[in-house]
Amino acid sequence: MIKLFFLFLSFFLTTILFSAEIELPSGNKFLGKIISEDERSILFQFQGKDYRIPKSELTKNEKDKSGNDFSIGLSKITLYDKSQLIGYLIEEDQDHIILQTQIGFVNVEKSKIEKSELNREKNFPPPKKYLVSSLESLNTFVGLGYGIYRSPNLDITLNQLYLNLEPAYLDWKGFGRIGLQLDGIWGVNSEYKVNMFNGIVYYYSHYQFQQNPLLDFYGKVGLGGNYVNTIAEDRNRSGLNPLAMIELGWQGYKLNDFQLRLGINTFCAFETVSTVCFSGPTIQGMLKF
Repeated sequence: MIKLFFLFLSFFLTTILFSAEIELPSGNKFLGKIISEDERSILFQFQGKDYRIPKSELTKNEKDKSGNDFSIGLSKITLYDKSQLIGYLIEEDQDHIILQTQIGFVNVEKSKIEKSELNREKNFPPPKKYLVSSLESLNTFVGLGYGIYRSPNLDITLNQLYLNLEPAYLDWKGFGRIGLQLDGIWGVNSEYKVNMFNGIVYYYSHYQFQQNPLLDFYGKVGLGGNYVNTIAEDRNRSGLNPLAMIELGWQGYKLNDFQLRLGINTFCAFETVSTVCFSGPTIQGMLKF
């Protein structure tokens, strides 16, 4: 009974939304709600959408702020005496502008303004790169996959098992990340059998159409090395070759920390006398940590 009570209490606490005002380095302020936070980031809700924002990219995070979801950007005014005022546009009429600055509210006569950069836009969302449904920049992903490949040059079907690692610290400002992939590949036909081992460093990115989680598509482009061993009755040949890879696919199925990826992968091994390419479908399960 006690365990059930603490389980319910834990669930209740994690679902409480704390009102907060945050500020980004651009000076843009957002009044919304904090769903949760850890040592690296906050999960911020604004106008019904969730944003994962690194704490290192917050210049202010004030909790217990009340009010509806609201956002405002910085404005700048230069007076004829060359002094500058930087703050948030609160009110404007035909003759006056009121800014909220670091020293408080300032009422400025328009006749004294030489130049102004007024940000009149309000209630705009945080940058899209923080949107949870389109970005997993603060999570490390580990995946295991399987693929089947054919080559236009060889009469053999290859099977592939592969392991992926996409560390959070190799994220590139929310636009993509660097990943590592290890492949074990094998195939047999009536004349010979092939064993391969690939090591690849790749760039991964994805795009979600119309912010619909089901319309989430990804791409990977990578370079690495290919070790191949070909065994036939009259020969046994091995070699190490440079390798290039490209993969395009869909990753619209997600369940808690699990993500499914379905793609078409093509890799080419650049041998001394020729280039051999293989292509085929892959399926992969990814777990985020």
